[in-house]
Amino acid sequence: MASANLVQLIKQIAVDAVNAGKPCDYQTGIVTQANPLHIKVSNSLVLEEEFLHLARNVTDYEIEITLDGTAKKCQIKNGLQKGEKVLMMRKTGGQEFTVIDRVVS
Repeated sequence: MASANLVQLIKQIAVDAVNAGKPCDYQTGIVTQANPLHIKVSNSLVLEEEFLHLARNVTDYEIEITLDGTAKKCQIKNGLQKGEKVLMMRKTGGQEFTVIDRVVS
């Protein structure tokens, strides 16, 4: 019986250690300002641009396409706008977030 309690205690210590390290987790937020970028995660937490890393699909970028054999540069205007809901992933143990995509629901 005592060994079962010891096993449970060891398991709980391991779970607590992982949780204390703040492993990578997803979070949603709302863009409150586009330039500079601010994302509201909760009533008490607004992330500013220096804590955010952006995936390409939430930024403006340029691509080259070929139409009728002619190469052309094309700008994709896909930057985040105020009011959009986003999906983010928190860096393990840190305060930095990667904005992965918009949430459409």
